[in-house]
Amino acid sequence: MRIRRIQALAVLATFLLALPVLAAGTNSANYSPNVPVTIGQTQLKPGTYSLEAADGQNELRILQRGKVIGTAACHWVKLPAKAHDSKVDTDSGRVTQVSFRGNDQAVQID
Repeated sequence: MRIRRIQALAVLATFLLALPVLAAGTNSANYSPNVPVTIGQTQLKPGTYSLEAADGQNELRILQRGKVIGTAACHWVKLPAKAHDSKVDTDSGRVTQVSFRGNDQAVQID
């Protein structure tokens, strides 16, 4: 009986510690470059990708067909207004910023 209580408390503690992570919203943008580009240290070939960033986190995840193929360090910046659509900004073949539809913040790639 005592072991079950300890297990229940351990499960409850784990859930409570994970709650802030579960509460964080995940922002996503689809990206289909026509030429090779770089995001952080990850080189992308032409294709279709999903870029995801969780609110308050400093990492952009790069997914292809639902599988994480890379990450990039980033930081959040305030936009003048909420973005109407998701947008990926590039400069000289490098992704510099990703804004997410309906969000007044974007991630800049470090």
